[in-house]
Amino acid sequence: QGSGRGGAENRFPRGMQHLVSGMAQVDRDDFAKRFDLGVPLDPSDSMNNKILMLYNTPSAIPPEVMNEAAGQAPLPLLSAENATSHCDFFHVVLQDHGGKRRQCTAIFGQYEAFHIQKYMRLPEHKAPLDPKLPLRIVNRGAQSSGRKSTAAPSLETTKNYWKTLQSYLGRIDEVVAKLKPLVEKNAVQNTVIVQVCNFGQSELLINFLCSARQRSLDTSAVLVFATDQETYDLVNAIGGATVFYDQELFGDMPTKAAGRYGDPTFMRMMMAKIYCVQLINMLGYDILFQDVDVVWYQNPLAYFHNKDADDADFDVYFQDDGNHALFYAPYSANTGFYYVRANEKTQYFFNSFLMAGDLVIETRSHQIPLVALLQEHSSMYGLRIKIFSRDGDIFPGGHAYHRRKSLMQDLFAGKSQAQIFHMSWTNSKTNKVKFFQQMGEYFLQDQCREKSVADIWGQETPGDLAAKCCSEEPKIVCHFRDKPSKIPCKESPPIDKGGKSFW
Repeated sequence: QGSGRGGAENRFPRGMQHLVSGMAQVDRDDFAKRFDLGVPLDPSDSMNNKILMLYNTPSAIPPEVMNEAAGQAPLPLLSAENATSHCDFFHVVLQDHGGKRRQCTAIFGQYEAFHIQKYMRLPEHKAPLDPKLPLRIVNRGAQSSGRKSTAAPSLETTKNYWKTLQSYLGRIDEVVAKLKPLVEKNAVQNTVIVQVCNFGQSELLINFLCSARQRSLDTSAVLVFATDQETYDLVNAIGGATVFYDQELFGDMPTKAAGRYGDPTFMRMMMAKIYCVQLINMLGYDILFQDVDVVWYQNPLAYFHNKDADDADFDVYFQDDGNHALFYAPYSANTGFYYVRANEKTQYFFNSFLMAGDLVIETRSHQIPLVALLQEHSSMYGLRIKIFSRDGDIFPGGHAYHRRKSLMQDLFAGKSQAQIFHMSWTNSKTNKVKFFQQMGEYFLQDQCREKSVADIWGQETPGDLAAKCCSEEPKIVCHFRDKPSKIPCKESPPIDKGGKSFW
């Protein structure tokens, strides 16, 4: 061991003093307030309320705590501001804090890297962790069960996607020329609200427009990318939004609703979501993208247009999916509600996402490839990413519906700060509609459900479709006693086995 400044015995041997020369601790919440990491933060607790600061040279240590940080004394507790006051370079490592893994971390003095190498005692074939096996390098999504989480796309998948991409890129200039006058007309403060919808999901889209109409919320910035003629006709007739449809671009998209998450219809619509965002972003407009299973309590654009907000300097903002499984780490970004500021970094990001469509197909997920790209573009290009935590109250979604009873009670009582509600975490359109009906957020008349414009009017003379289809009051219907509802639904059956009444 060597001596620290002032003669104190150094806690680190000479052989690692160019790697670490001192340590300190910082209150975790104070650190998170000073440095917004953008990730959805887990709440601090009694076993995870400090962060560990390592200093690789004495000159990085605040002088007033030199002896304590470098010597044998108890670790000094510093403010985040003071702890970093002499740091010219600063690296942050996010690590599991559950206390259940037998996990070790090695800091290796070397030509620096910005990716972590992960080792586990896993067999070469898919099988659970075996403590008797030697450590071997694995992919970052590898789990104790042996699941790899993300496999590389096969050559066949990639070649098939090339064909799709060739068709899209071959028409992109023509499509942009058609889009440009629509976007110029409906953008608000250089922002376009983008939705993509097929006829199978149009019931949810029309419910969004009807609910906004009932609350007198301005939806003029909404641009709907219809993937079929029926949806195009519906949006044109109901009003409240601009609609775009290109038969050659979207002509082979399915018209039915996805039966479940990840099915073939779901996957095709995921590709449509990539196209429409990339098109608007390359035109130089900010984007609020939202799925059709969203209702507004306020127009959320005001939040993102507030230049004085603490988080106003991020490039992209995502709702927290709520699922914090390893394959979504560290962002758990939900691709059903997010905001993008138009700049060179986001344009390259969404171009890269477009090129990674084979990974979307392989993983049967929009979010897994997106999160992987977010990490790489944050590291490589300094893309600033903000995730609205699942524990927050402003942009709640399906996680809150299924897991946060108190928030749902506040929402029904009119005490919530929520600006929108996104019915994510729900595996079919059928249940999304039922949950919205229980919430008192369903404003579509029965005679307009799952019908084209022609079928709605039948033998009648066409008139004001919004007046015919939009209810002035929400249609509250009980379906499941164990899910949040605006009125007591105690007599209804549970949807989950053994589910207890919400009321």
